[in-house]
Amino acid sequence: MKFYRITVLLLLAIALFVFRVSTGIAAQETDVPRAVVTAKPQEHTAGRLQGPADETRTVGERLKELQGELDRLSADLAKAGDAEKSIIQAQRRRTHAELRDQLKSFTKAYGALEAAGGDASEYKDRAVVVTREVSRYLMADIDATTNLLANLDEQLRTAPGEQAADLKRQVSEERAAVDDMLGALLENTQRMEALGIDNALDLEYLSGVLKSRASRLAGEIRLLVEQRKSIRQQLGSASEDDKKVLSAKITALDERIKLSAVNLRATVNVMQKRSMEAGEYKQLLITSTGEISEDIFETQVAMGLLQQSLDTGKEWIIADGPRWVFKLVVFVLILFAFKLLANIARRIVRQSVSSSRLEFSQLLRDFFVSFTGRVVFFIGILIALSQLGIKLGPVLAGLGIAGFIAGFALQDTLSNFAAGLMILIYRPYDVGDAVEAGGVMGTVKQMNLVSTTIATWDNQRVVVPNKKIWGDVIRNINAEGIRRIDMTFNISYEDDIGHAERVLREIVNNHELVLEEPAPNIRLHTLGESSVDFIVRPWVKATDYWTAYWDITRAVKARFDTEGISIPFPQQDMHVYQHLPEPLAGDKVTA
Repeated sequence: MKFYRITVLLLLAIALFVFRVSTGIAAQETDVPRAVVTAKPQEHTAGRLQGPADETRTVGERLKELQGELDRLSADLAKAGDAEKSIIQAQRRRTHAELRDQLKSFTKAYGALEAAGGDASEYKDRAVVVTREVSRYLMADIDATTNLLANLDEQLRTAPGEQAADLKRQVSEERAAVDDMLGALLENTQRMEALGIDNALDLEYLSGVLKSRASRLAGEIRLLVEQRKSIRQQLGSASEDDKKVLSAKITALDERIKLSAVNLRATVNVMQKRSMEAGEYKQLLITSTGEISEDIFETQVAMGLLQQSLDTGKEWIIADGPRWVFKLVVFVLILFAFKLLANIARRIVRQSVSSSRLEFSQLLRDFFVSFTGRVVFFIGILIALSQLGIKLGPVLAGLGIAGFIAGFALQDTLSNFAAGLMILIYRPYDVGDAVEAGGVMGTVKQMNLVSTTIATWDNQRVVVPNKKIWGDVIRNINAEGIRRIDMTFNISYEDDIGHAERVLREIVNNHELVLEEPAPNIRLHTLGESSVDFIVRPWVKATDYWTAYWDITRAVKARFDTEGISIPFPQQDMHVYQHLPEPLAGDKVTA
């Protein structure tokens, strides 16, 4: 019973909770939404309009302040002295630049107000008035700055050094200001078009200023380029002191050309935005400064540059062509003359070293002859280059630097060169000598300061680096006039030793190539395992070495056969023993 009551109370509590929740939800779905629907859209719309309206009003007030500031500065500028004008003018430009920035913000602000559904007609009218005022300010500043630049250029022609530097800086700043104002005026004309303002007069003024400014800057650059060209022509024949002065003038002209080119490039950029023809000025910028830009890919600019190159080449051929043809003829004649002189010098040196009492080796003679010819011809090359206007000082300095660098890169070659000089000085061998050097045996055919060419006995040509030859044992086979032939002949132990010795001595003494002095040496040398060995050592001329060697060897064999003297060969007796294995236990032994 108790459990039943608790269950009923729990069900009643759940039912009451569900009733309250359902009534609260119904109230939210009926009464509250109606109030919200009528109130919330009004609050949202007011908030959406409040931001743009406040921003537009704030920017508009700042525009009024800036306009008043500009009017005040213009009045002060009209009655200011020369010393104060530059300061007031700078303030006026800064204020004007801020006015243009605020005008951009003002245009965006009332545009946002219109997009939000607000009334922006008053602000739009205000923007129209300010936009027209901006054009008026800009045109007035451009005219005033242009007149100021004309006065500065006039003062710059007669100004002394320090004052000229200040004037140049001021001219550069004023020109940069004109570039900025031209870009701002173009941007303002575009804003006028967006606001529906007639901008024909503004565009006409802008086009006129751009044409006049581009033409004036182009003429200035052409004049500076001509002056630079004239000074460079004077530089070739000037003295060393005058060259320094002329080089300083060229540097100053280069700086002025670059500054004018910067202003012309800015003007050309504005002209391009106005779709005005500027190909001629782009071409001038490339040719005067030497800086390649993307303008070169334009057809008109590329064709203009090509035509200018052809015209310049034609003028050069007409003006300087004959002079350079004459120089080239002189260049070739000088080389030809020094080639003949080099050959004559080689002959003279060859005769001198050949008849000298110092007894130079053939290698050293060839080196002196070759070196002399090359030195004479190298001098001829330098003289011929000087006729073309090439300065020999920088050329020789460049060769020195190149040689210094090559010395590090070619260390092995320099080692061979040094070894070649040592071989030439100490003369361990000569051309035609039979040598064993650097692990190669043969006849020396040729040598230079880097390598030696050896022809081996089987007529192979081997080029050996001099470093390898000089760093190893050098054996000159025929450096001396005579050589000793070392031969060994064997007889049997059964032969008569005295008889064999007499036969060998007769063969050696009767040979026509064997020298009497030094006397031949024939001795019983060793008792070998299977023979008695005689040494036979006759002396012959170095050139007869192999002929005598082969003749004596053949004669010995023939006489030994005739005299019954045997030449033994190694023999070995082999004794074979048969060993029978012992019988094991249990094996039957048969007799």
